[in-house]
Amino acid sequence: MGIKLVASDLDGTLFTDEKTISDETRRTLEEIAEKRILFIPCTGRAFASIPELVRTLPGVQYMIVSNGSAVYRAEDGVRVYGSTLSTDTIDRILSLPFHEEMTFEVQIQGESYTEQRYIDDPARFGATGFGVSYIRKTRHGVADLRVFAEEHKTEIDEMIFVSARKEQRVSFHEALLHFVPDIRITSSVPNLIEVGHVDADKGKTLGRFMQMNGIAMDEAMAFGDAGNDISMLTAVRYGFAMANATDECKAAAYAVAEENNADGVAKMIRKYCL
Repeated sequence: MGIKLVASDLDGTLFTDEKTISDETRRTLEEIAEKRILFIPCTGRAFASIPELVRTLPGVQYMIVSNGSAVYRAEDGVRVYGSTLSTDTIDRILSLPFHEEMTFEVQIQGESYTEQRYIDDPARFGATGFGVSYIRKTRHGVADLRVFAEEHKTEIDEMIFVSARKEQRVSFHEALLHFVPDIRITSSVPNLIEVGHVDADKGKTLGRFMQMNGIAMDEAMAFGDAGNDISMLTAVRYGFAMANATDECKAAAYAVAEENNADGVAKMIRKYCL
């Protein structure tokens, strides 16, 4: 097998639960870089939310961010591809009724903007553990998010709706399906509804990248753990779900790798590439 590209989600996949990258995984990535195998982080995070330890990994030249809505060059942060939501789509979304216990954020040019109340109390909206500090560190608060979104609606890569209450998420998801065409809806963690352009998901953007670089499906492998990773796992011949992945993600995968805390990505790379 001649693997030319490895794509991987970050949280719950490449990262351990402590949001680190193990020494074994780093050594493995160094070895595939020496063999000129491309390594592409592929994440739901906005570009600015990706830690330096990822940007400086061996062999990382590009990163797919915002669930496939944009591609950035790792070394200098230049945006090389993007698929923003249309202004009509944003108008339709903002016209939908919002419950008081739901908030949202917008991702623009690699940054995340949200209501200050979400930053002040992420747990109120379902954030737990690492998520609480992560939101406080990586989000920019704005006084009136609806007005801000209106003013920047030609630049929005993704809108993310957040609620701790399942019934609110289900209701809003149904409203999006009925009243807003040409969107992609996914979820990386249970309290999020992540909305992007219909042509922007991890799999479609990875597929475009592979086509531009002359890489076939059977020359690529990918790793993920959640619903937003499924399109990526099915865009390549060798799509691996982590042992800690959702059942839906495992069902879509070529095979299951060991969990993120047990160097699952590194072990499969060694098996198939080294």
